[in-house]
Formats: sequence, structure tokens, C-alpha cells
Amino acid sequence: MNFSTRALLSTRTRVGVLRKQAVTKAMKQNMDGRPTHNSADPRYDLMKKVLFTDSPRALPEMSSEDMERHATILRADKIHRMEASRNRREERERKFQAMEAAYQRLEAADMRLFEGACVREANTTFPRQMRVPTETPGNRIWEYL
Repeated sequence: MNFSTRALLSTRTRVGVLRKQAVTKAMKQNMDGRPTHNSADPRYDLMKKVLFTDSPRALPEMSSEDMERHATILRADKIHRMEASRNRREERERKFQAMEAAYQRLEAADMRLFEGACVREANTTFPRQMRVPTETPGNRIWEYL
């Protein structure tokens, strides 16, 4: 890339071109032309660094009116989140009160049913070790213990 071409490109475009050149160069250095995925290889670390690190962006300059608008939007968002949280909390309270009322009615109606409803089952969770049957091998292939 010569000077006249570089001067015409924006900074963002130049960074993209430089990243692409660095990755291309690192990939060409490999013997068979395929990208290497070995974390011990410094080229792989360089590629990750070039591709996945963002350059720090400068914050745009904001006028006092813009700052006031921004603060107003943030306050409105905070109020909205607080109201949503309060609504969820009130809904949970209503559900809990309805559950308690149902328990009290059941206790008054039939004590045997009430005690049966209060018994906690030992194993109600889904086993984490269970896998869906697939045609691919499992995580532990050669463990026979």
C-alpha cells in the first residue's frame, strides 16, 4: 500500500486492511497453508490479538444539550427498570399469597392431602450426567473405570 492510497483510506479501513495483511502473512508462514490452532504457536496468539482486540474508540464530543438529553434518557431507563422490578416483585408476592391460601384451604379440608402435598421428593432434578444419544463419541471415550 503506497502513501497516496493510504491517505485516501479512513482509519477504520486501514486497520481492517492491516489486520487482514497480518493474518494472511501469519497463515502463509505455516508449512501447509492452513491456519494453526496450537496455543503454543506465537503466530496464533498474534492472530487472536489482531482479530479480537478492539482499538480504543474516542468518545464523541457532546454539547451541554446532548449531555442533558443523555442524562434524561438514563434516568428514564432507570425508572423503567425499577418499575419492571417492582411489578415482578408484586407478582411474586401475589402468587405466594395465593399459594398460602390454597395450602390453608387444603389443610382445613383434608389433613392427609395437605401432608401429601407438603412432602418433598428426593430427586426431582434432571441428571446432569445424562447425554442425549448421538452418533458422535462421548466426552470420555477411553475411561473404563
